[in-house]
Amino acid sequence: MFVREPQRDTPVLAEHEVVVLGGGPAGIAAAAAAGRAGRSTILVERYGFLGGAGTAAGLANFCGLHAKVHGEHHQVVHGIADDVVARLQALGALAAPHVLFGGRIQAQAYDVSAYKLVADQILLAANVRLLFHALAVGYRDGHLLVETKSGRRAIRGRMFIDCSGDGDLAAWMGAPYEVGDGKGNMLYPSTMYRIGGVDPAKAGNACETIAQRMEEAERAGRRFPRKKPILRPQPNPVE
Repeated sequence: MFVREPQRDTPVLAEHEVVVLGGGPAGIAAAAAAGRAGRSTILVERYGFLGGAGTAAGLANFCGLHAKVHGEHHQVVHGIADDVVARLQALGALAAPHVLFGGRIQAQAYDVSAYKLVADQILLAANVRLLFHALAVGYRDGHLLVETKSGRRAIRGRMFIDCSGDGDLAAWMGAPYEVGDGKGNMLYPSTMYRIGGVDPAKAGNACETIAQRMEEAERAGRRFPRKKPILRPQPNPVE
């Protein structure tokens, strides 16, 4: 069953040299770099803020800025990441790095609201136009099609950068792609949440011992839907 819609003309909302789809870390970096290079740039984001999963999904940790170099953890991702980290530090919204998974990986927690603010500051300073609450729905003849509260609009661009997270724009433009592992299986999601009112003295080093405690609880008869816990310290010790 289908609903037939009448043909319509879609208004062109904007025209820019660079059109970036998606306001997560990749989109922030791409748009900032284009703007700093003097290119007319617009970033299209479905939510009312930047940060992607790092804000919308409450991820609240940078995991990937650091790597083990000759046995020691060092920050290896720089550039625009340095600007983000420095601004978060200036706001008192960045925790010291902590190690995960037996010391193999180092992560750094940040305050989600501060990250939204910092991302705005970086892109506005680079003269990037931000279009929030705009859901991309297709591509046609050099235009990104979006649905907004004002209706369907088109954005013309000379260069498009797909930072949608799902590769939507690349797929609409004809790039080949695969879904899942070929057997119908997709990557499972994680539900992130924050707990406030924590007594830091009583919590102690719970971040380091929670996995062991879960194993002990399972041996005593408890069952958990997830085997590898993710528990991260936050910049504010009561979270």
